[in-house]
Amino acid sequence: MDQDKDIGLPELGNTPEDIEAERVRKRDEELARYWLDPSLDYPEPHFLFEYHTVGFSPLGGIQAISGQKKNGKTFVLAQLMAVALGYNKDRVQTYLSGLTVRESTLRHLGHEPRVLYCDTEMEQLNTAKVLRRVHWLCGWDMKQRNDRFFVQWLREVPKCEKESANHERWRLIKNAIDAVNPDIVFVDGLRDLVNDFNDNAESSEIITEMMSLASQRQLCIWNVLHMNPRPQNDDESKMRGHLGTELGNKVSDTFVSMKKKDATTGKVSFVVKQQDARGKDVDDWTFEVVDNAGGLGIPRMIVPNAAQIASMQATEEDIEISEVVRVLKGIIFPPNTEFLSNIFEKLKRELHVGKPKAQKLFNKTLEKHPGLAYQRRDNKWVLNKDMLSAYEQNLPFVPREEDVF
Repeated sequence: MDQDKDIGLPELGNTPEDIEAERVRKRDEELARYWLDPSLDYPEPHFLFEYHTVGFSPLGGIQAISGQKKNGKTFVLAQLMAVALGYNKDRVQTYLSGLTVRESTLRHLGHEPRVLYCDTEMEQLNTAKVLRRVHWLCGWDMKQRNDRFFVQWLREVPKCEKESANHERWRLIKNAIDAVNPDIVFVDGLRDLVNDFNDNAESSEIITEMMSLASQRQLCIWNVLHMNPRPQNDDESKMRGHLGTELGNKVSDTFVSMKKKDATTGKVSFVVKQQDARGKDVDDWTFEVVDNAGGLGIPRMIVPNAAQIASMQATEEDIEISEVVRVLKGIIFPPNTEFLSNIFEKLKRELHVGKPKAQKLFNKTLEKHPGLAYQRRDNKWVLNKDMLSAYEQNLPFVPREEDVF
């Protein structure tokens, strides 16, 4: 026996060749889960919602609703929740005409959708009004819990020994998802789940975790996140901080809710616009809030007339132009100048559009505001300070002939 020990033979399976073979086996086993197979037919997304037959909000994805504060975002959530829960109810079909759930996705689920609504910021009474607003639209008992609809009120969550109150809210939401197994989750609002919305690592961590959770459980997760505040903010149409950037990069849909007030009648309405989409674009929809349920405030779709359609289109154009001006201020505000090709590249990157769209937006801006930017003799472009000041103050301004390209 002692003689065998002196020979120094390697243990079975521990030769360099065996170790390398085991490493390769484990590597290939891990990678096999991530290779796409061209022989397979991968399924189309199962969109939970559709508006006038165009689908959005796929199962397994995350989505965003944004806008300025007090611009109707929670009413948009109420619309989506009521549609998911009561798409076949008379009030939903009457008040939310055109917005419904996709029948093929219902067949795929094999059951009626279940909804979890998580409110992190409103007073308890206002959260209760959201709940009862949905119940009213669905025709349910206003005081009786429905086993397809769960509401979490998380405004006053205290910090615990190891976690901040914000991180504790996210833990409770994940526990609620595990407990009620919903098909769609609404987080109102995302900012209250992180300590610092400008922290890259923290923002990336929660969005990555949310994506994984949505994918693994095949559910939709909608997030409310405010836009940067107005006025005098170059990023006014961007969602807040690094958190907003990370969310915007990863969502399948971003919708924006905008409040409108008629200058003549004083009547208030809200326009819901799909800002970004991975699929076919959804048409805008407009709604008003009516007092048809004892002060709850019920959102009701408005079918716009020709004048309203023209007004909404003008508003969209103004928003696009304000974005172009924001980018131009960053690159050709005097004394800075730039060649046109570089301006197009910057617009393309900043606005997340193709080069033809960037060129179209630039030309549209100068068509509506001649002389806002002009080409110098060295072929570089620069902003006209006087014209820019007039534009930002919404004042008329006639440019000099030599400033118009």
